[in-house]
Amino acid sequence: MRLWRRRAAPAAPPPAPEPLSASEELLRRAVEDLLVVRERQVRGGIVVFRGELRVPPTRAVDALLERFRPLGFTPFLRAERDGVAVQAWPLAGAPAPQRVRVNVLLFAVTCVSVLAAGTQFFGSPTFDALRASPSVARFLVGVPFAVTLLGILGVHEFGHYFTARAYRASVSLPYFIPLPFGWGTLGAIILMRSPVRNRDVSFDIAAAGPLAGLAVALPAMLLGLGWSRVAPIPPGGYAVFGDSLLTYLLAWIRFGPIPDGSMLYTHPVVDAAWAGFL
Repeated sequence: MRLWRRRAAPAAPPPAPEPLSASEELLRRAVEDLLVVRERQVRGGIVVFRGELRVPPTRAVDALLERFRPLGFTPFLRAERDGVAVQAWPLAGAPAPQRVRVNVLLFAVTCVSVLAAGTQFFGSPTFDALRASPSVARFLVGVPFAVTLLGILGVHEFGHYFTARAYRASVSLPYFIPLPFGWGTLGAIILMRSPVRNRDVSFDIAAAGPLAGLAVALPAMLLGLGWSRVAPIPPGGYAVFGDSLLTYLLAWIRFGPIPDGSMLYTHPVVDAAWAGFL
């Protein structure tokens, strides 16, 4: 019996590349003049283009933001060992409109709590006449402290807010956080409602708040020191705040060395500015 050699099955042809969907084709056209595309990949709805940039990264990100948003995507640029990857993330729908009433309500409650906290900080002769006044009048003692502290916090948060808006990032208005004791507040926060372009933009937004707050806290500290005084230490208990190097130098420039047996009675504006430095 003659045995015939069995023929091997023909090799399967290589799989054809996955066809581009309509949105992927539009994305490819949006990047082709900015990126030499070597590879395309789709992972969980995220379209990734790998290759080499034709333009500087900052210019590429600005152009991709303008082109991807109308298509319903947000671009992310990531450096890799052999080039860069442009990631197109689907937008999660338009953010719900912010309820400004919540911000206003929290701010109003914080004003009351900080005003109440400010009544504790009147170690200045400015308020000697109010100490024996009715409770309503004594409540006014907290006004300098409250105005100063809320002013510093507000400028701090709006420094973040306006810098983010300048970079066309979506951001919420500040949410002030009331506290029924201590300083009367835990500060304030803002919420980023969209991604930022890159680390440089993120750094600028983060740094703008403290710098703006410092621009208010420093003059407030100098003004409050002018209303403070050095007097003998009282026989009863008293509160002592720790000094940073900056606040110590400012007090030393204003009053010089404090004599033994004496202490600095700080004006409430100084106390608020001290808290604003934190």
